[in-house]
Amino acid sequence: MGKAQVKDNADDKDSFVDELKPGTKLMHGQYTIENFLNAGGFGITYLAKDSLDRKIVIKECFPGAFCRRSRYIVQARSRAHQNELKSIVRLFVQEARSLAKLDHPNIVGVHQVFEDNETAYMALDFVEGRDLLDTIEDPNHGLTPAQIKSILKEILGAVGFIHDQGILHRDISPDNILINSDFHPVLIDFGAAREEATKQSRVLSAAARGQGRLFPAGILHCRVRAKPKQ
Repeated sequence: MGKAQVKDNADDKDSFVDELKPGTKLMHGQYTIENFLNAGGFGITYLAKDSLDRKIVIKECFPGAFCRRSRYIVQARSRAHQNELKSIVRLFVQEARSLAKLDHPNIVGVHQVFEDNETAYMALDFVEGRDLLDTIEDPNHGLTPAQIKSILKEILGAVGFIHDQGILHRDISPDNILINSDFHPVLIDFGAAREEATKQSRVLSAAARGQGRLFPAGILHCRVRAKPKQ
């Protein structure tokens, strides 16, 4: 796997951080990280630009229960976590390659799947808009019955298309549906890799309880940051 390029050398105090810094180069300079968007239990999402200066979204496989970052390299937290981390990264790549074959207006497009920094990444369409959860909760812009019906019809069409390809989304929720600038819904963030990470976390948690001890805070539960309003 390749190594990311960073504009400035990280300070010692920043040797272990979750997200990549703005300016980090991926895939031999093809992509440049602009800023952090959000993080979940199995991945970190960034706004980035490609070599043609186009906005894209980069999703990094980063299951915080099993890994940490040293400078920019993703490492297993311990030898005991190595197999679990490899399994999740492998599933992430498989899922990404399956998604890259999907061509549907209501499913986020995958431009490229690649490995770097000892983990895996997806380069995704940048969708201008905000998620359905934010839209629903916005008191100034309530959805009309006609809009709700239209969104539901399009999402069901996308789900049917996915199922016809033998793929399950596994994580359909309002915060995984983006409403684009033309008010069409776009499904994002398929959940197979997250499901595997969650399953492995539960196994570790049960093992820890069985041994009468707890893992350090933060190992079994990765922090989540809210996405900025767009």
